Amino acid sequence: MRFLKSHRSKKITLNFNLMKLTLYFLLIGLSWTACNSDKSQTDKSAGYRHDMLVALDSFETYLNDRWSYRFANNADYAEPIDSLRQKIKVGLSKDEFGIEIEKIIALGIDGHSRVRGYTWPQGGCLPFLIEVEGDHFIATHPDRNAFLIEDFPFLKKIDGRPIEDWCKHISTRVPKGSPQWVKHRCVVRFLVRLDYWREVMNLPISDSVEIELTNISEKEFRVIRLATAKTPPSFGVWPKSNSMLLSSNIGYLRLPNMQKESSTNEINLWMPKFRNADGLIIDVRDNDGGDRDALNLVYAYLASSTDPPRVFTAAAYRIHPSRKKDHLAGGHFMFPEEHEGWTLEDKAAIKSFKKTFHPEWELPPKQFSQWHYMVLHRSPDSEIYHFNKPVVVLMNSKCFSATDIFLAGLKGMKNVTLLGSPSGGGSGASESFELGSTNIRMTLSSMASFQSNGKLFDGNGVEPDRILYHVPEHFIGLRDNVLDTALSIIMDNRK
Repeated sequence: MRFLKSHRSKKITLNFNLMKLTLYFLLIGLSWTACNSDKSQTDKSAGYRHDMLVALDSFETYLNDRWSYRFANNADYAEPIDSLRQKIKVGLSKDEFGIEIEKIIALGIDGHSRVRGYTWPQGGCLPFLIEVEGDHFIATHPDRNAFLIEDFPFLKKIDGRPIEDWCKHISTRVPKGSPQWVKHRCVVRFLVRLDYWREVMNLPISDSVEIELTNISEKEFRVIRLATAKTPPSFGVWPKSNSMLLSSNIGYLRLPNMQKESSTNEINLWMPKFRNADGLIIDVRDNDGGDRDALNLVYAYLASSTDPPRVFTAAAYRIHPSRKKDHLAGGHFMFPEEHEGWTLEDKAAIKSFKKTFHPEWELPPKQFSQWHYMVLHRSPDSEIYHFNKPVVVLMNSKCFSATDIFLAGLKGMKNVTLLGSPSGGGSGASESFELGSTNIRMTLSSMASFQSNGKLFDGNGVEPDRILYHVPEHFIGLRDNVLDTALSIIMDNRK
């Protein structure tokens, strides 16, 4: 009996402790809910609405007074800004505000424009990678070791909806740049947030996703279902290859980025080793930009001692009191025609460039600086020799910003062939601004930048000399048909 009483006493005590623990966590939950409810109410309070309206006024001022591409495609910004102002008065969270700002910026062509500071809602993400190659969407496992189904590389539908439908909805958040850049941004930055877009498209939320795939001939189809991921997959840079001297005695220079230090170090390390090579392949695929120093250095190797200075781009910055006259000097290496640092040869090259340069967009009067030019030169450094063998530059739609400039600078040079698909297209000397006290930060371009053919970089990209798309196997490391073709071009030229 004494044992039974002791056992009951312990059981009662245990139950009581469990009740206290349950009550403790219940109070914590209520407190968390109250805090978030308070935050939601704060987001929609009179003071917060006032701060957001002030931020919106600042946003409108930045667009109208500082943005170089404000009038590039005649987009109407006034109506959506007024609409957003009404939404703020009703009540809008900071995250909703950031998304609405992003939609407005996306009406323009500025590939560098973007918004940061808002948080994506929690939800399932795509559990695989999507690569865009021409009109095809290629689905692979996140580690790129295989297609989702062997011999069925092309993605046709997600949750029963064509991939084009998803991109159509997502494109409201992507600047109206080149078609290839829009597709890339849709799948890499946005579509990975699967549940968010399901809600936008009024599709059911699920912890799995249905995927329809087709084979190369696009005559056979397969449907599979995969569990959604908790976080977006990481795309990285592809291919993951290193600079080397290939067995065919052809140099392979891999530049995965255009950051000044890493890119110039790679060039300085390998170009001396390629001195006696029979050709050179420069691979800038998936390189989304950085600095322009790599172009200056590569050009110095490819230009002969008799080549005149090379002018290949012109730009003008949007005039604003915050911008100095040397706004495009620095890392952009661009100066006006009367720049004191130009040599007589430089001035002659600029004069010659101007004769055939006809910009597709006539810049609004009194809003922009005079034209600025970038001029490439042969280096006086005796260590930088003249590489006079065939050169092939590998490019794709993920090439952007400083890599667009790199490609444009080499396009048309003797012995140089640009091979691959059109680049993304973007050049703008971007600047970032905080929107009031909202912690929303946006980036806008400050210059309008043109290629030698008069086309803007934004909205167009750089065209290769020879268009060639990757076969699907490239994206799982089985076959690089673009690299193979580059090798054939060089070997044919050296015969």
